[in-house]
Amino acid sequence: MSMTIRRRLLLLLAVTLLAGLLVACSEEPVSTGEGEIPGSVPDDFPVPPGAVVGTSVVDRTNHRTEFRLNTPEQLTRVVRFFTVSLVERGYVVDDLAGDGTRWTIEFSRDILRGTVLVEPGGAGETTVLVSINRS
Repeated sequence: MSMTIRRRLLLLLAVTLLAGLLVACSEEPVSTGEGEIPGSVPDDFPVPPGAVVGTSVVDRTNHRTEFRLNTPEQLTRVVRFFTVSLVERGYVVDDLAGDGTRWTIEFSRDILRGTVLVEPGGAGETTVLVSINRS
């Protein structure tokens, strides 16, 4: 192989690697959305039937995802749903604390840690804030 062909191949390889890096870095470190569960949430994460997805934030730098749900279900039923459904899907409920009007469920599975905050919403709804961290 001549030196000119070798240089061209090396240059082509360098340009290809640089283009790949630019594409990989083009995603914003923090993105927001509404109406959809972010793709960074595990596919098997439980969502109450009839829940409506509100706002979401994905922080790629800190490996953190948050999203909000609103559901017409009573608060105690939502707490029970998450507690049972998380365990059924292989998550560990590390802590469950509440005072009747606001509940926090801490959970984990492998490198994933998270919190489900359940509290009364407007118009008789229950609001859920899910925070997930991957360490």
